[in-house]
Amino acid sequence: MISPLIFLVFSLGFALLWHYARYIRALRLFSLSYFLGACAMMGDFLRNAMDPVVAIYIINPLYVATSVTFCAGLFTFYRGGVPWRALAAQSAVILLALSWFKFVQEDIVIRTMVMNAGAAVMLGYAAIELRRDMHRLVDRILQAFVLIYSFHMILRTLVVLWYEHQTLTEANYADSVAALSLYFALSIAALALAGILFVMFGMEIVSNLTRTSWTDPLTGALNRRGLDARVAALPTEMPGTAAHAVVLADIDRFKKINDQYGHEAGDRVITQFARILTCAAREGDFIVRWGGEEFMVVMPGADVAMARLFAETVRAGFEAQRHDGITDVAVTASFGVAAWPASRPIADSAHLADRALYRAKRGGRNRVCVQGESDLHSAAVA
Repeated sequence: MISPLIFLVFSLGFALLWHYARYIRALRLFSLSYFLGACAMMGDFLRNAMDPVVAIYIINPLYVATSVTFCAGLFTFYRGGVPWRALAAQSAVILLALSWFKFVQEDIVIRTMVMNAGAAVMLGYAAIELRRDMHRLVDRILQAFVLIYSFHMILRTLVVLWYEHQTLTEANYADSVAALSLYFALSIAALALAGILFVMFGMEIVSNLTRTSWTDPLTGALNRRGLDARVAALPTEMPGTAAHAVVLADIDRFKKINDQYGHEAGDRVITQFARILTCAAREGDFIVRWGGEEFMVVMPGADVAMARLFAETVRAGFEAQRHDGITDVAVTASFGVAAWPASRPIADSAHLADRALYRAKRGGRNRVCVQGESDLHSAAVA
C-alpha cells in the first residue's frame, strides 16, 4: 500500500502548489495524473476480488489515463496546448489491443506487454516531441529521465515476462513478479519525476516573482527596478563610443484625456502605446514605464539614426491609432532621442533625451527631437 500512498501524497502536493500558483495550469494535470496512478495501483491490489473482465476495463484504463494526463501536463507546461488527438489515438490502440488479446486471442502475457510498452511509447513520444522546447538543464534532466524510464519499462517487461511467461495467469497476476516489479518501478519513477517537477515548478514560481517585481502591472513594461537589472546585465566590455541609444516618449496632452474621458480611457491609451512601442522594438530592446504616461526605450547597439527611425515609426503608428470612446481629441506622442555611450551612466543619456523631449513638446508636440552626442560630453563636464 506504500505505492498508492506515494502517488496520493504527490497528487496532493501538486494540487496545493496549483492553489497558490494557478497560472501554472500544468499543475492540475500532474495532480490528476498522480491521483489516477494511485487509483490504478489500488485497483491492482484489489484485482483478485474483481471479475477479470471488470478488472481489465477498470484498472488498465486508469493506467492509460495516468500516462495521458502526465503527457498532457508536459505539453501544457512547455507549449500551452495538448495534442489530444495524438494521445487519444495512442490510448485507443492500447485499449483495442487489450480487448483483442482478451476476447479474440486470450494471452495475458501479451496484454501485459501491450500495457507497459504502450505507456512507454506515449511517454517517449512526449519527451521527443518537446525536445525543442526543453532548453534549461532541469528540462534536459526531465527529458532524459522520461526517455530512460520509457526504455526501462519495455526492457523490464521483456525480461520479467521471459522469466515467468509460462506461469503467469489471471489468478496469480497480482502477486506475480511482473506486477510487483511494476509497483516498485512506478514508485521509484514517481519519486524521481515528482522531485524534478517540483524543482522545475519552483524555478518557474521564482522566475514569475522576479518578472512581477520588475514589470509594470498595467502595461507589462519594465519598471525602474527592471531597468536597473537589465542595464546591469548588458555587456560592459563594449567600447566607450556611442554604443547604445535611449528614447524617451510621452503621450501628448494626456491630462486632458484623463479629465475628459476618465482614467479607464487613459489606461487604455497607455496600454495601446506600450503595445505599439513593444511591437516596433527590436529583439534585445527593452521598454520601461518611466512614469505616468512617459516611457523609456533602451536600444543596445543602436545609433541615434536608428533610434530616431524607431521613434518616427512609433509616432506615426500611434497617431494613426484609434481609441475606443475618444473621438474629438487627437492622441499623439512626442519623443526625445539621445546617444548612450557605454562608458557613461544611463542617467546622463536619460537627462539628455528628456531635454530633447522637452524641445519636441515646446516645438508643437507629435514630433521627434534628437540630442546629439556632443551634448552628452558637455553635460558630463558641466
